Amino acid sequence: MRRGERAAPLVLVVDPPATAVFGTYEAVLESGQRLLATELSQRFGALGAAVVPLRPDGADHWGRWFATAARAALAGSEVDAVGYAGAGSLALLPDDALDDLLSPVAGEVVANNRFSADAFVVAGDLDRALTTLDACPTDNAAVRYLESAGFGARALTSPWSRFDADTPLDLALLRLATRLPGIRRPAQPVTAFLEMAQLPGGRALDLPHVAEVGAVMRDRSAQLLVSGRVPAGLAAYLETETACRVRLLIEERGMRSARDERPRSVVAALLHRSSPAELVDELARMADAVILDTRVLMAALAGSSAESRWPPAEERFASDFGDGALIGTAWLRELTDAAAASSTPFLFGGHTLVSDGMRLLVDAAWHGR
Repeated sequence: MRRGERAAPLVLVVDPPATAVFGTYEAVLESGQRLLATELSQRFGALGAAVVPLRPDGADHWGRWFATAARAALAGSEVDAVGYAGAGSLALLPDDALDDLLSPVAGEVVANNRFSADAFVVAGDLDRALTTLDACPTDNAAVRYLESAGFGARALTSPWSRFDADTPLDLALLRLATRLPGIRRPAQPVTAFLEMAQLPGGRALDLPHVAEVGAVMRDRSAQLLVSGRVPAGLAAYLETETACRVRLLIEERGMRSARDERPRSVVAALLHRSSPAELVDELARMADAVILDTRVLMAALAGSSAESRWPPAEERFASDFGDGALIGTAWLRELTDAAAASSTPFLFGGHTLVSDGMRLLVDAAWHGR
């Protein structure tokens, strides 16, 4: 049964708080996510879904927070499909794929990513679904939990389904996307913000080293190193869409949705056995440009995929932009400063960078952006 044959689904969209200090990386992210959440809510509404804002309540357990809010929103309704979307999710997803997200059959969950969900809609026995999600610690693990309860799972196939503006660097990637042909352009309030936003120090929301990375991608004699939570399908894409040779080190895919597993990383082990500066030197010897998912390092060194165990958010974001002066965590500052001083361009970020962000970088390389 398709969505048109039943009541419209109800989707809870995260409404980010405005708590960050003005002039910080975190404040830029919050402002961008609020605009993206508003746009996503409007897009869901235009496709027939009912939308409820999901506001933080101080709870530190995603499942209890979401399930409680979902039950309250569903009270007295006849809806048999309920969904969730993070504030920065689905920004580049075209409308037909967004409509597909809203169209699970009974007993099915449709998500942007089966192994690390940022958005999903589940249909059928919602009491069973929400009881299952009550125990789910993070949104990323939601689909796996629902599968364990007997729901079938389907992931969107759009190349932009994994794009999630979870960091200021992701917003810089989104700004880059607005300059490329053939990609969904966000609404004017979002694009205007991306153009006007200023990072600490008054810098524009520019992606570091985009021109240098693009030059490597176009060079048949060059080599690109990409390390982290790289999706399997991206390997073939990079091999066919770049001129350079590509060295991939895929580590800890789905680490945010894994249950009780300590993150482990070969790159983190090298850092631990030498030093951050020596790691940068070693990676620089292996390639002409390096793109590194530093959250894998953070998780492995902390022994946990919980962000609360990692360096503070402001330090993570500063590192992505090569801003070592704002970093108090010794190893991360040394890594950031060494990368900034290297003659080899380094680009640091999270999951979005090494998934859909790579597609944007490839497009930018060939369109001279």
